[in-house]
Amino acid sequence: MRDTPAGRPFHGRTAELDLLRSALRDTVVNGASAVLLGGDAGVGKTRLVTEFGRWAVADGTVVLTGRALDIADAPSFWPVVSALREHARTGTGEAARTFAAALGDLDGTDGASAAGRVEMLGELCGLVGRAARDSPVVLVVDDLHWADRSTRDLFAYLLAGLATERVLLVGTYRDDPAGGTPATLLPLVTELRRHRTVTFRQVRPLPRAALAELLGMWLPDRPDLEPMVWAHSAGNVFLAEQTVRAVLDGDPRGVPQTVRELVRAGAAGLSAGARDVVRAVAAGVGDVEHPLLAAVLDRSGAELAVAVREAVDAGFVVAAGNDGYALRHGLMTEVVAGDLLPAERVDLHERYARALAGHEGPGVAARLAHHWQRAGHPAQALAATLAAAEEAERLRGYAEAHRHWLRAATLPVAGSAAARGGFLERAAAAAELAGDHESAVALLAERLAGPQAPTGMDEAVLRSRLARYLMSAGQAAEAEEAARRAVAALPDDPGGGAPTDAARAEVLAGYATALLTRADFSAARRVAQQALVPARRVGEPRALASVLAVLGFGAAFTRDGGAGLEALSEAVGIAEASGDPVTLGECLQQRAELLSGPLNALDDGVAEALAGAERMAELGLGRTAAVSLRAMAANGMFRRGTWDDAERQVTLAWAAAPAGAQAVEVRLARARLRMGRGDLDGSEEDLAAVELVAGSAGLPKLRLPLLILRAGLEMWRGRPEIARDHVGAGLDVVESGIDDVWAYAPLLWHGARAHAEAVLAGRAADPSGLRRLRRHRGELVSRGDRSVPALRAVLATFEAMCTAEDSRVTPGADAGTWAGVADLLERLGQPYPTAYARLRSGEALLGARRAGAGADELGRAATGARELRAAPLLAEIADIARRARVPVPELPVIMAQPARDRAPQAGPAPDNPLTLLTDRELEVLEVLADGATNKEIAAALFIAPKTVGAHLARIFAKLGVTNRTQAAGVLRRHVPERGVTE
Repeated sequence: MRDTPAGRPFHGRTAELDLLRSALRDTVVNGASAVLLGGDAGVGKTRLVTEFGRWAVADGTVVLTGRALDIADAPSFWPVVSALREHARTGTGEAARTFAAALGDLDGTDGASAAGRVEMLGELCGLVGRAARDSPVVLVVDDLHWADRSTRDLFAYLLAGLATERVLLVGTYRDDPAGGTPATLLPLVTELRRHRTVTFRQVRPLPRAALAELLGMWLPDRPDLEPMVWAHSAGNVFLAEQTVRAVLDGDPRGVPQTVRELVRAGAAGLSAGARDVVRAVAAGVGDVEHPLLAAVLDRSGAELAVAVREAVDAGFVVAAGNDGYALRHGLMTEVVAGDLLPAERVDLHERYARALAGHEGPGVAARLAHHWQRAGHPAQALAATLAAAEEAERLRGYAEAHRHWLRAATLPVAGSAAARGGFLERAAAAAELAGDHESAVALLAERLAGPQAPTGMDEAVLRSRLARYLMSAGQAAEAEEAARRAVAALPDDPGGGAPTDAARAEVLAGYATALLTRADFSAARRVAQQALVPARRVGEPRALASVLAVLGFGAAFTRDGGAGLEALSEAVGIAEASGDPVTLGECLQQRAELLSGPLNALDDGVAEALAGAERMAELGLGRTAAVSLRAMAANGMFRRGTWDDAERQVTLAWAAAPAGAQAVEVRLARARLRMGRGDLDGSEEDLAAVELVAGSAGLPKLRLPLLILRAGLEMWRGRPEIARDHVGAGLDVVESGIDDVWAYAPLLWHGARAHAEAVLAGRAADPSGLRRLRRHRGELVSRGDRSVPALRAVLATFEAMCTAEDSRVTPGADAGTWAGVADLLERLGQPYPTAYARLRSGEALLGARRAGAGADELGRAATGARELRAAPLLAEIADIARRARVPVPELPVIMAQPARDRAPQAGPAPDNPLTLLTDRELEVLEVLADGATNKEIAAALFIAPKTVGAHLARIFAKLGVTNRTQAAGVLRRHVPERGVTE
């Protein structure tokens, strides 16, 4: 890792950065003010003020940054004087010249004497004040808790002496071990609190979601490290970074040697009683309550209180919860616990277990299980583990239940081998509910391949469940094969009574669901009809709900959509009554998808999806089914034009840290929104991630949207010939045998659009691809005639859009074709494609020399696109308007200006190819220019080597070079200071 902005991405401090920016704006208007930022060591204060300084400099502000020294004899005013010297050396403009001229005089002032200190205060105050007359000045003093008395006095002096000047003072300080203001700063803080222009803000550790996102920027291919990094750092960025460094350096526990040495040195200075407290708290689970600590250490109240106070004052122990203690951070716990001798460790865990035995309450069983296991008592640990697993399931803590069942399967207890298979099944089921699909698959595969593997009906049921887990993990081909093998394992004799009927119904229903997910509706209906008989006979609720859901969804693609919705509603009711959250989630998803998709009841579908997501979260499936439903709601919101609401749903879904198929669904929804808003690079990142999961063998319901979005992205990039290739790959998926016309109708429109765009751009024609497209379009119309009216109307609209796209390259075509399409889309409540159709209508009318009507249509298109903030669409509208020289008042001002008059940020500077690069690509190029290999670039930027290769390919293409040396040369030509190695 590199300690640079490129090596450590700035992330998660939006509120604090906004506070500093607002303070600077207020200072410019109202005069001097100050912001003091406190927080724990390593929490990110220095990184925050560095990022703020970069922003302020870019905004025309003079930024002076100095750091106090942790030495007793530091020179007076050192942070401020060193900041002035640095700016005089590296800065430009009047301020740098003023500082350079004055520094010689300042060096002659005796800042150590009382008279000299007063003189120095006045000189520095005047110097900063003179600089502020030409531009605002920000003075940053980092590590203010170490600053000499003169520097601390200067803070108050500047506020008083420069009350009307444009000077913002920023100080950072480290909290003392107990979390309060350091003693050295108390007088200054007490005085500054009386100033209304001074703001105090604590910089808190990052929340877990923000830390996970930062970790994803560092190491996108190591999401497995997130639990360890969070446990060690609790959001402290420095500790998180050090943990990652330690892992990359080969320590699987992620304990940096520097932190280990600091903790050991600090513990060595404690009394024996305080060390016992620290060791006991480190061996505890979570927060250690005071009575429990007293029981474990067997200490009197006064003696224990003195030892705890010493450990707190030394920065080892902090108060936690209502009546408990914890060590300051997870890395400290790791070091202290790791240094315990085996005998000490066993003794402490046995003391905890005996102290907890007989207690009741949430979490007690889990703590007992942990301590009994660590104390070497597996039988007691197994009993406690089983109780903890069942308690976690009752509380819908499925991730915790998974861990407990897994521990139960591995404890070496005599006579438990026969029960191990059942523990593995329960562990797999809990992992699936927790969204850990890969673990669920691995555990069930282990169960099916073990020495006591099930046979007959038991094997069929477990293979059916394995198919469901594989489907959730995004492994579609393997899931279908597992479901097929489950059916093949069913015994021939169906007359085995209620248990046999229930199992048979479950297996057949699972196969039908796999076929439905593959979009093979006709086969899914056939298998579902077979499952319906035993499911009805025994009233097996989960299988019955699944079967009805399959039959109901498939009915929408016939002429009986009402019956389909009725069947799905019955399925939801049965699933709700069964108490099985997984089946309920499947039924809710299919009902919401039916409404917002084939039945085109978009508002109802979105409402159903949102309500379903809340219900799933209540049932503990916030990371799985709730995510799918939120992604579905976001897609519906995108279609109806409420894009801000869609973005909120995507954000909520992504915050749940989904995996497998659910992560793919969220990324697809986000890619669609990013593309619509003009973040083409962000959309590309999401689609590239999806491609790793939903490859050529992926689910059609994921693979088709991926290819459709890929085609759309390439068209916005002006590469319609590549878009045609993606459409062709999509048609391969369609021809593999899927029935979901709703899913592939947009593909056909993208194909027609790509063909038109390619012809208009002078690209080579693709006659065979065009014939293939038109054949599928004919089949689409035929299928629409056999569908419910709502679906028929949507399919007819897509065919009308395809026909209109053809008209763009058909000489003599009716210029009013697109207006009719726009009217159809408007009636369907689809504002984005409506705006697109109005754009094309205006283009056609302008081509027919009907300038007034064309301008009106462009105006209507611009209004719709502006409301959505659809940047690429607005840009194309503006481009057509400029080329036709027609005024479109509805366009934003920046869009309406001729290209030569627009601000520089509207497009890349033609003489600087670096402006074509994204921020990440520029970072890669900067590291490359230092002579780094791909592996070294990957390590510096926390990305995978193959990702570096992809970035370099795009960099070379954008810069028009063919090798690394040429790319580095471009950087040095346009950033001259890069010519000298740093």
